Amino acid sequence: MEVKLGGTFLTCAMGPLHHAGTCIQGSRVPEGLRELASEGLLGGFQRGIDQAAKLAGVRREDVERLLPMSEVRDAIERLGESQTEAVVAWDVYAGRIGGLLEGVAEVTNHGQAPDVSECLERLANKVRRDPPFAEPLQMLADDVAHWQAMIGRCRKLLDESGGGALAKAYRRRQLRKIAAIAASALVIVAALSVIVRVQTARARVDAALARPEVCAVRDIAQDDLGRATSEQQRRAAARAEECAAVEAREAREREERQRAEEKAREEQRLRAERDERCAALAVRFKAGAFSDDDGKLAGVQGDLLRRIAGRRLTAADVGPSGPALPCDGARGGDELRAAFVEALIASAWAWVPSADPGPRLGELLAARRAELPPRARTMLSVRTAQETKRAIVSGDPAALGRASRLCALTTALEIASGPACGALARLNVKPSP
Repeated sequence: MEVKLGGTFLTCAMGPLHHAGTCIQGSRVPEGLRELASEGLLGGFQRGIDQAAKLAGVRREDVERLLPMSEVRDAIERLGESQTEAVVAWDVYAGRIGGLLEGVAEVTNHGQAPDVSECLERLANKVRRDPPFAEPLQMLADDVAHWQAMIGRCRKLLDESGGGALAKAYRRRQLRKIAAIAASALVIVAALSVIVRVQTARARVDAALARPEVCAVRDIAQDDLGRATSEQQRRAAARAEECAAVEAREAREREERQRAEEKAREEQRLRAERDERCAALAVRFKAGAFSDDDGKLAGVQGDLLRRIAGRRLTAADVGPSGPALPCDGARGGDELRAAFVEALIASAWAWVPSADPGPRLGELLAARRAELPPRARTMLSVRTAQETKRAIVSGDPAALGRASRLCALTTALEIASGPACGALARLNVKPSP
């Protein structure tokens, strides 16, 4: 094994040097100089180590421990510097000298690989009279010779001492392989011993997945799931996600029902409380014993209750939205609604000439439309006809909305307003809120 290791290493490590020598011998000096770059030489050296390690069946580090790697790195670094200088010198001076390559091939014996260091030295001697040219070539020749000697030294180390050390490393690696094979055999034996349990577990998993209940997957034991096939695990995971989604949906539905029930109970409590307060307010209102705070309870703003009690409503109280009725929809609200209607009739001259009526005004007054003063009805008819005509002519959205509300009020009160409201209706004008 010793000769084979050293020879294998030498073949790889010397490969770049032989190629460079061949180039120089073949009159391709620039190419040969480039082949002597430190990266290529170190690459050949490392390939030699890799091949020796592969042949010995050991790791690369095992081979490197036998070699003077620090000296190798110093030598290749020095060679890299001299190679760079030689390339520069050749590029600068070579073109001025004729017949430079004659006699270079004489240093190489036929049938043997060319010695690149001798080739470089021969080149340096031919330009000895030109020191800036000769010295870089001679320095490169010396460094290449030193590198060749380093390769020979490493080969000798592999031949003399590498066999025993690498053989030990090889034996250790073989022992590790044997141990790994033995461990694998034990694993196989252990695997065979649990085949029955695995098959039984997978049968239980299949049975659980076949059940119609989506959450039956929760009944699968973790040990059984661990022995399941990838397809069973995928199906189980999908069923588990579906189960989680079902549970989450049911939880959300329960929460929504609970919130809805709580909201309904709270609304019912508030309605009952409002009914009670509004019923009491209606009694106090009849007696004239209400206060300003009762307006907030009744859901109206300002002193509307006092205006209702005094029958002094304003145009703002009838629209354009609403009108807002005290305790609307609550117990006691009917009495306050009736009082509001009484105030409307009594305050007709306060709102008929200028009010923008809300959509509920006609509903409130419809049952008692006959009680409106005749002059108020006439004024409402004339005003509706005039404002509707002006709105149609102007096309202003606000005016059209106001006219629509006036037309709706006169219709509810059965007051004639002329053909203008019919024309407005054909325009498909919707009353604005």
